[in-house]
Amino acid sequence: MEDSVSKGRLRVLIVGFGIAGATLAALLSQRGIHPAVIERADKGESEGYVLGLYPLGSRVLYGLNMHRRYRDISTKMERYVLHDPSGKILKEFPLDSINERYGDIRGVDRKLMLSLLRSGVPEENVFYNTTIQHIQNNDQNVIVTFSDGSTQMFDLVVGADGIHSEVRALLLSRNEFSYRPTGWGAWGLWRSLEGFDRSTYREVWADGWFVGLYPVQERLAVFIGGNKKMLADYTPAQYATMLQERIEAGILHSALQSLEGLEDSFFWNMEDCRSSLWSRNRVVLLGDAAAAFLPTAGIGASMAMDSAAVLADELSRTDALHLSGAITKYVARQRIKTERAQNNSRFLAFLMFKQAAATVQIRNSIVRKCSLNSLLKNIVRIMN
Repeated sequence: MEDSVSKGRLRVLIVGFGIAGATLAALLSQRGIHPAVIERADKGESEGYVLGLYPLGSRVLYGLNMHRRYRDISTKMERYVLHDPSGKILKEFPLDSINERYGDIRGVDRKLMLSLLRSGVPEENVFYNTTIQHIQNNDQNVIVTFSDGSTQMFDLVVGADGIHSEVRALLLSRNEFSYRPTGWGAWGLWRSLEGFDRSTYREVWADGWFVGLYPVQERLAVFIGGNKKMLADYTPAQYATMLQERIEAGILHSALQSLEGLEDSFFWNMEDCRSSLWSRNRVVLLGDAAAAFLPTAGIGASMAMDSAAVLADELSRTDALHLSGAITKYVARQRIKTERAQNNSRFLAFLMFKQAAATVQIRNSIVRKCSLNSLLKNIVRIMN
């Protein structure tokens, strides 16, 4: 690891090789800063589910010369359709207002997206099955102790290790970050895309349950979930069958047939996390480690990539002696913007996560009158 970071003018360690960490590592590698990257998982371990990317995040790929390949592995979304609990269309939201003004919203398999981003990082700089045990952090450097007992000195450590960040737990006291649980969760499943619209996201939010359909190339991602107390009584297969019985014949009903991955499906615990501090001395947080998102607006990965680009920009214009100024500027540029987007996700969760049928009816009558821009008010403001 020491050899890999000694090539650059800044000795940077990135903890976590997900969307945020891989984006930052690729950008820094391109700019002559050769970070070491550690990842707790195996190299071949499954890398998650599905992403929706706004142009706010995907524009970073132009600078990495990856945007054309990104378009090849992703699918343009042209509309978002909300259904009522019976499966009938409640309202259709065309995405033209965003796609034409800012760039396409696209759906992509997270595993393919990670593979693309990671292709910009030299393999010899990445160390799998590795975690951090201890951080000695001061104004001059950071001394890191790894899971194998070895230690190394860095100019900067970036915690990009997700919502349950080990770096954040070592950096901040427990009252400096907080989780916000919703009490809801969901399973992520797959099925064939044949017979389904390739450019439409579909969701139904009902009294204590929901279904979401998200096309990505040749597969359809199917999200089924609800109140976790209710989910505890079902396997994914049983829950899919129960939901199919509730929904009338139609596209949502059909999507719950022939599901794949029921035995080892990904479960998403719907909570978010916000850190009151993003940095301390020579350690900085990025992506979900700084602010983790609910999936309700589909903006989390985009904000992580945008933040990675800003951090790379600031690091490319400094040296080890003046690193604190670059960190301060990164936080100043990104924290308020990110929290506004997170607030938008929380607002949509407030609308969506309803337990009573009467409340769902009231919510649906309100949504019928809403525009896409009003539902995504903070996100549109950020893109502007």
